[in-house]
Amino acid sequence: MPAEPETARRRYLQIADQLANSIRIEGMSAGDRLPSERDLASRFDVSRQTVREALIALEVAGVIEIRLGSGVYVQSPGKSTTGIDYEDAPGPLEILEARKLIEGEAAALAAERISNEELQQLQVYVRLMEETSEERQTEETESNDRKFHLVIAEASRNSALVSTVDWLWELRSKSEISRFFHEKARESGSKPNIEDHKQIVMALTRHDSEAAREAMHAHIGRVYQEFSEFTLG
Repeated sequence: MPAEPETARRRYLQIADQLANSIRIEGMSAGDRLPSERDLASRFDVSRQTVREALIALEVAGVIEIRLGSGVYVQSPGKSTTGIDYEDAPGPLEILEARKLIEGEAAALAAERISNEELQQLQVYVRLMEETSEERQTEETESNDRKFHLVIAEASRNSALVSTVDWLWELRSKSEISRFFHEKARESGSKPNIEDHKQIVMALTRHDSEAAREAMHAHIGRVYQEFSEFTLG
């Protein structure tokens, strides 16, 4: 697992702190609605992605509640983000953004180097994802999804890429904020896109590096967009 560099508190957590302080200073009460994501991004001079991840952190801490399709509301105005101070992991959308870049290149290399046995493994995982998804076996579906992506990383024959991809997936399950985020996505009906995975396998089977890269980018890009939209409705 790659070591985390010694850095200042991550930007989205800094914004979470500032927003929690603003809620207290402005005397907001439970049930009050927060300004729009666009307004918050402008107020704190950050990207909308950073605002989204700050809001997720605040929901984990119990400060606010994100109501899908409605907005963001104060839940406990006196609370701070101290409940998540121990955790300084990348945000869930940051992780997806990194996965898109890194796994796209891993797929491109894998297209040149993948074995027939690995292609067969990918086909098995796609079939298992399809079967468990239909039977609403969410944990099994997500487990097979992870295995699918790790096989591709291993097929790149680049140990640095394998370690990095594995670390990014590990963050998804071990980071409290990311775990909460994905559980909320699951509750909203999100599940792995089987057709996307089939397109990736097809490109790898043809040993087409550019198509494999594009298929992986399209797949993780769709996940990123879906998760971005459901976060605030």
